[in-house]
Amino acid sequence: MPCNTPRKSPTLCKRKIVSLLALLAVSCGTSYAGNRRPIPAQGDGPGRQTLDVRIYRNFLVVAEGQIGVSSEPQNFILDTGSAPSIVNERVVQQLGLSTQAAWTAALGRRVPLQAATIPSLELGPIRAESLPVLVKDLSRQEHDYGIPIAGIIGLDVLSKSSFRLDYDAADIKFGEVARKGIPVPFDARTGTAVAEARIEGKPVRMLVDTGSDSLVILGGNFADTGWPRLRNASQTGSSIADQNMELKIVSAPDIVIGGKRFSKDHVYVVPGSSDPAFDALLGVRALGFRALSFDRESQTIFLEK
Repeated sequence: MPCNTPRKSPTLCKRKIVSLLALLAVSCGTSYAGNRRPIPAQGDGPGRQTLDVRIYRNFLVVAEGQIGVSSEPQNFILDTGSAPSIVNERVVQQLGLSTQAAWTAALGRRVPLQAATIPSLELGPIRAESLPVLVKDLSRQEHDYGIPIAGIIGLDVLSKSSFRLDYDAADIKFGEVARKGIPVPFDARTGTAVAEARIEGKPVRMLVDTGSDSLVILGGNFADTGWPRLRNASQTGSSIADQNMELKIVSAPDIVIGGKRFSKDHVYVVPGSSDPAFDALLGVRALGFRALSFDRESQTIFLEK
């Protein structure tokens, strides 16, 4: 997608992709915490550290990190579908950071936002300096999950270290990982990982998204094909611009990723929405993956069933 922002503002010219967490509110249910209290990353042998996380609604990963010189740890959502990372407007104001106009591509729509550069961000052993971020009011997410949220950390930050996120153990281990599971290439330019899949025999590029527990097809990418066939049933979601939209439903599609077949009772479709970089959003927990690893050396994400 072209960017007409002056070249002196590289933060604004970088293509923005924001995950389902920020785009759609389609999940429901009672939130619950993981089985361990989050603590600072602990030494776990040479080159390895473990950071406990909390899991909400069986999919949303929250870890404690730190911005700048603040001595107090804050809650961050770990979301592989967000690039670049996002900081809550409230936190940016508290830090007294200047902002500038920016925009994001949200389901094929250009949405105005603000951008800023935070002095540093720490998560376990990861430290990112002078980090360009988007700025958004996350009070809606704070209300939905009942916790203060300082921001959403994407793969632009997480990719600075190899790691393995284990949903059952409710922790993330930093350091060398075993290369097992379905491999998905990571694109450092966009800060995203897109899996090649087939849904009902149709090739579909799926953005790997820990910020969602759903599968969502961008209907506009297939407008000329008449696919997929939709049920009359629908559900309302909300966009990053807080605009309501209608989500259609496809029942029991056949899904193949990495040569493995998966079943799902339904997937959502956003009619008319499109994106040149991917065709659908793959909520990692939607297909029952129990762990996600990133190998920095090979620039690959591995999805473990």
